[in-house]
Amino acid sequence: MLGVIRFYCLAIFAITSGLFFQRSHGQTVTPTQCATSVHAIIARGQAATGETGFDPLNVMASLQNLILQQIPGSTSLGLPYQYGADDKSVAVHDGAQMLQNYVTSYVASCPKAKIAVVGYSLGACLTMDAICGTSSIGFIPITALDKKYASDVIAVIAYGDETWVPLQSWNVGTCEVGLGTFPRLAPWTCEPFASSIHSYCDIGDSQCCSPFPLDNNAAHHAYVAKYDQDVVDFIKQRL
Repeated sequence: MLGVIRFYCLAIFAITSGLFFQRSHGQTVTPTQCATSVHAIIARGQAATGETGFDPLNVMASLQNLILQQIPGSTSLGLPYQYGADDKSVAVHDGAQMLQNYVTSYVASCPKAKIAVVGYSLGACLTMDAICGTSSIGFIPITALDKKYASDVIAVIAYGDETWVPLQSWNVGTCEVGLGTFPRLAPWTCEPFASSIHSYCDIGDSQCCSPFPLDNNAAHHAYVAKYDQDVVDFIKQRL
């Protein structure tokens, strides 16, 4: 009950306080800057304790490199959301809003755009919220990306998403039973983008596959090395 009350209090505060969130930024490019194949927008995980400096890709730099190397005509960037924010709910809301704005701005600039959105950990939460809208207790509400963009967003990748729930057609990985820390209560809102989504969650990841932290959460840190090539192959298939 307290979680539900907090959820709605945050929602009311979000609406009434324009100073609470970082301002969203769009991504308007010139026609010559449009990708001729896929444009990848990548949201890294939360900053580690003691991390300094600006690093919008972090460990996701390896996936960016694979995309640029293996898909000719591709472009990519790291989403500059508040990955170092102390309040996870603020970071997810701000990042989801920013990602939606990046997608809509890019499509407006590049009408033939093909976009892949990728998120890891905290970045996965905001990625799925941006696509599906919010339905997890504890996160500030945001509406889903308009389904008219389903033909533009050709791949949605989530690594270790804390809003993960079982029995979804887009689930990939070894976790079959369990829940994310902030489970998505209305996963059907993802359906307009279902064929584009791959959500990776493995047993041993206590953030997406609780209550099964069989290896001290090591699985949560293994997605990049384990699945990056699979992600690139999926993007190629979707193109």
